[in-house]
Amino acid sequence: MHTLTLKLETNDAQEHELDKRFRVMCHIHNVLVKRSIKLLGRLSHDTSYQALKTNYLHSGKEEKKALSAQMKSFRESIGLSEYGLQSYIKVCGRKYKKLVSSSQVQKEATRVWKGVEKVLFSDGKHLHFKKEEDFDCIGGKSNTNGAKFDKESLSVVWNGLYLACRKPRNGKEAWYVHQSLKDDISYCEIQRKMFNNGWHYYAIIVLKGEAPKKHRQEQKACSAGRTGIDIGVSTIAVVGEQEVVLQELAPRMNEYNRKIERILRKMDRSRRASNPDKYNGDGTINRKDRTKWVFSNHYRKLKRELRTAYRQKSAYIKQSHRELCAILIQNSNEFYVEKMNFRGLQKRAKKGTRKKRFGRSLNNRCPALFVSLLKEKAAQYGLSVMEVDTVSFRASQYDHITDTYTKSRLKERWKKIGSCMVQRDLYSAFLLKNSDRQGKHADRMLCDRSFKEFTAMHDKTIRKMKKDGISRKCCFGF
Repeated sequence: MHTLTLKLETNDAQEHELDKRFRVMCHIHNVLVKRSIKLLGRLSHDTSYQALKTNYLHSGKEEKKALSAQMKSFRESIGLSEYGLQSYIKVCGRKYKKLVSSSQVQKEATRVWKGVEKVLFSDGKHLHFKKEEDFDCIGGKSNTNGAKFDKESLSVVWNGLYLACRKPRNGKEAWYVHQSLKDDISYCEIQRKMFNNGWHYYAIIVLKGEAPKKHRQEQKACSAGRTGIDIGVSTIAVVGEQEVVLQELAPRMNEYNRKIERILRKMDRSRRASNPDKYNGDGTINRKDRTKWVFSNHYRKLKRELRTAYRQKSAYIKQSHRELCAILIQNSNEFYVEKMNFRGLQKRAKKGTRKKRFGRSLNNRCPALFVSLLKEKAAQYGLSVMEVDTVSFRASQYDHITDTYTKSRLKERWKKIGSCMVQRDLYSAFLLKNSDRQGKHADRMLCDRSFKEFTAMHDKTIRKMKKDGISRKCCFGF
């Protein structure tokens, strides 16, 4: 499966109609969330269900199967299931049948059910209602119901609404669209994105089969070789057969953050000017004042600019990662990366502990997104990505010459290996590149054979970075 995104060419009347349909679908989403929260609360107060849950936690494998079936039967009996939510929302769907189709309503019920599953079976804490401005996608289930995409005219027909798609602007884009539309269409979704001048609407066509391969990449992706990748919360170290790379992920991120900070300060000044009685003398919000907040047109304009800035930031991160992945797959056919739990690094530290957390860096650099994009790209071209076991490998602590492990502080970015001083992240990537086939340990024979070549490339890269004035954060961690 792959997707094709085409911009919709809309006029004022069509945008008004689309906005109405998004409001309706947001209302349906919140009705489903309200119903799900009510049923989850009923489960938490039901003594028989809680008894089954307690027994499940202290039972063997065979007993768990029986108890799981009983709990599932109980949930279905009160309507807490995917089919139960779809059945419940039918009445609301019929009320708005001229605006949205039954399959789109069912798809929204499925999306809400996925959130319920996270609360029931995973690490989800609670469900969230959505504001109209935060609801940005209307799903689908097939190309015969709801938003229907026509290949010949490049248009979408949706419950009496005809929406033409923008034609490809250049040869590369036209080639990609033409190749993609050779596959069968699974379904079509309507998405909207905020710009400074308002909402822009897009058709997301989900197609069966693999995404088209660009010829330039397809020819170069066959070059043999290993590549080790040590990915941190904000930097990436790459060691290949021909060169080594040490750089920040999404290096222009600070430009977007500064833009967002400027808009937030302007919004705060506008909000204070429009609501002087809402603030105390020391500048803090007066919590006792229950009057309604007043927002000026200037504030609403700034809010649109803020949403646009966040969207641009997200798009830049993804595009930067894709460009780096495209470069990597041209020079190697095997990638070795550490299996990281980035979600664990972003959690707040417990009181009384000094353990550092990296929530802001992870938000700005998105290393987990880079790994997922690399896997996606590698699978497309038949390459392999192996995640090594960090518990047994411990690349940042290992010395292949002495075959010992030495734990160092986070800010110590240089290591002495034999008679050479090497940057720790680059050396970790070197060890990952020379991993054994099981990904459990570095192969010392491979390391000894290629260490001299690695140090030569390492020194050349570090000298170039110092000459170009590259951020010291890459080399020294600050």
